[in-house]
Amino acid sequence: MESSSNNAEAERLTMHHCIIKSIIESETVYVECLYVMEKYMNAIKATLSTSQPVITEEEFNTIFYKISELHELHKNFLDGLNTAVASWEEPLSVGIHFKKMAENINIYGAFLHNYGRATDAVRRRCSSSQSFAHLTKQISCHGQPMSLDDLLHKPVARVQKNALVLHDLIKYTPASHPDHAMLTEALNMTQHFLDEFNIIQTKSMFPNADRAQRRLVKNSFIVELSDGHRKLRHLFLFNDVIACAKYKASGRDKFTFELKWFIPLPDIVVVEDEAISVSAADTRETSPANIVALKSQASTVRDQILAEERASTDDKKIRLGGRGGGEKQRKKLAELEAQLVLASPNLVFRVGARAPGSSSLQRQHIFFLSSEYERTQWVDSIHALQASSAPPAGSNAISMLELQAWVTACRSYLQTDMGSYLLRSGRDDSLLLGDLQLHIGGMTAPLDTAADYYIVVEVDSYGHYFRKAKSKLVCRSAQPRWNESFTLDLEGSQNLRLLLYEDAARPVLRGKCTIKLSREWVSEVAGGGGASRTVLVGGGSLTLRLRLLPPERSARRVPSAKPGALFGAKITHVAKREKRNIPFIISACVREVERRGIHEVGVYRVSGSASDLNRLKKSFETNAYEAEQLLKEVDIHSVTGVLKLYLRELPEALFTDALYPELLKAWGSTQGAGTSVDSGPAQTRRVALLKCYAQLPDLNKNCIDFLLNHFVKVNQHEADNKMSLHNLATVFGPTLLRPSSAGAGSKQRTDLLAASTVDAMAQAGILYSLLQQRQLAAQLSSHHRVLD
Repeated sequence: MESSSNNAEAERLTMHHCIIKSIIESETVYVECLYVMEKYMNAIKATLSTSQPVITEEEFNTIFYKISELHELHKNFLDGLNTAVASWEEPLSVGIHFKKMAENINIYGAFLHNYGRATDAVRRRCSSSQSFAHLTKQISCHGQPMSLDDLLHKPVARVQKNALVLHDLIKYTPASHPDHAMLTEALNMTQHFLDEFNIIQTKSMFPNADRAQRRLVKNSFIVELSDGHRKLRHLFLFNDVIACAKYKASGRDKFTFELKWFIPLPDIVVVEDEAISVSAADTRETSPANIVALKSQASTVRDQILAEERASTDDKKIRLGGRGGGEKQRKKLAELEAQLVLASPNLVFRVGARAPGSSSLQRQHIFFLSSEYERTQWVDSIHALQASSAPPAGSNAISMLELQAWVTACRSYLQTDMGSYLLRSGRDDSLLLGDLQLHIGGMTAPLDTAADYYIVVEVDSYGHYFRKAKSKLVCRSAQPRWNESFTLDLEGSQNLRLLLYEDAARPVLRGKCTIKLSREWVSEVAGGGGASRTVLVGGGSLTLRLRLLPPERSARRVPSAKPGALFGAKITHVAKREKRNIPFIISACVREVERRGIHEVGVYRVSGSASDLNRLKKSFETNAYEAEQLLKEVDIHSVTGVLKLYLRELPEALFTDALYPELLKAWGSTQGAGTSVDSGPAQTRRVALLKCYAQLPDLNKNCIDFLLNHFVKVNQHEADNKMSLHNLATVFGPTLLRPSSAGAGSKQRTDLLAASTVDAMAQAGILYSLLQQRQLAAQLSSHHRVLD
């Protein structure tokens, strides 16, 4: 009996020693890997201060996040174990070292939370830089070539191994041993960490299959279009599934997630072709919010709160409405803020689920983002996972219940600060307001490859980035030059972001640069002609010129919150506000048509996209500069559509209600006249119409002159666009001449259908006659220039 007990104790000691020896051997290899990674990290860090850094500072901080801390932690752990084993006194005590490791497991939490971003950054840099891709595959560790991606995964597998090792060690440590309590405490802390981070411990996590576990790659709050309404969601991308959850309150200022749907990784389709749609109705937004009205209301409430705070500071005895009134105002502001968070994003991001055994979509989910960079990150992350990651074992049997547990466990590690769209306190004084004039020059040194490049410009606003401009495409060049200027409105801004894209089968982000817009920098830039600077983007040097116009110096066209502030507003009010002879929407649309649409077949006759038309209308109502950039992106028929819509919704036609009876009279007095400009009756009609035309107000005459000259220019390309003067007159006659419902000439009408038909013919005829005259004048002018 005693012999049996002695044998059992000897076996226990042998196993205990073997486990510790195995841990030391494994730790030695792991610490060496961390040492190699830190050495490699320091070599790359040395290039950051040179003219040709291997990667950007932001990429460096992302890729090598917490590597030094992990190396230091495990080096101390290994040294402690070696010291304990060197004495080899019984009872051998190592529990304190495992406890210290467990107490610092938060370092692993930070590393694991960043792991997806780190590997994504490595992949993106490898795809954009062949030299970096080569470097990351030639890292020698223990005499074996190892990639940076392999090294970064070592800590992921390590934290799970620690828990398994502790299980084995406790098994061979008697309860009476001094280590038992500390090892148990270390295991509990480690297990608690793993449970919170939701990493399932299985034998498959060991070296030969240590990549099989689920991990969180990317997540963020996002706006989903569901049944025609915008809903706030949180989107999770794991390495085997994408999952969408809604926020659910769980007490004061707390929340949890309720899983709504998921799609396994192999079945995810990023819908980048707008033509692919489950149903047109799925993309239609019911009752879209009026952002201008929301901002106006929020600004009013905010100003009331600030005024109340100032009054309370100036005189502590003053209590305007008491504390309850202030709380009520803050609650109202928070509600408006929540509406703006939903309403402001407008860049579409679509994810579909592939139907089983088919290339068609089973369903489609539509999201809105405000940043092109954010949208690119989502698209690239999904494609990278599908191209390089093997789904975890058993991922084909994903269940809602299982995923619900995952997203719930992820909650405490997520950054869910949704920022603010409003200036809410004096602490935001450092944020900038006004107009930033930006000129993008070109690359002063060639990029790695010749390709089709363009630049997207984004500006942050109270913590949210918004796409503000997109440059034209420069085709097949390693040293592209854009030479384009933009005016960007700053509203609570601190940063300007430039994104360099290659226009391939799908846009590929080749570089990113962020410029800090500090108060000190602004004081230098605001005066004179601005400041020139060179920034590094995508491995090349890009020249910029910037100039800030503060609000008091900028002519920003921000309409009032009243519906119809631009569309449906009197043209005199618009021109006065804009300080222009011709409203900006008219000149901007005409300029864009003449730039790229003058040869388009059916220009002004073909209808544009209804969704694009709504986007343009909203943009012109809220920010004309942003609308001008949007004009460059949408179909040309949407550009002509928004111009026609604006002219059609004027409360009074450009030819005015007062002059309409006289115009009809001038037209009708020679109804049987020939069409030749030189014929007698036609000449009489022309003179009569010109007399009416001369009576127009100057502003109306400026706009009509501008449009008539444009229509004649369009007609000069009739061979391409098929737009005769008659076609143009038919399209624009009613738009420019039709009187309002209360206008002159409409009160005497009894048969409205017949009247509208006659009027439409007359309106087209009047405009056709004026166009003929304008065309003749243009031809004579051209002839005189030739003779001169």
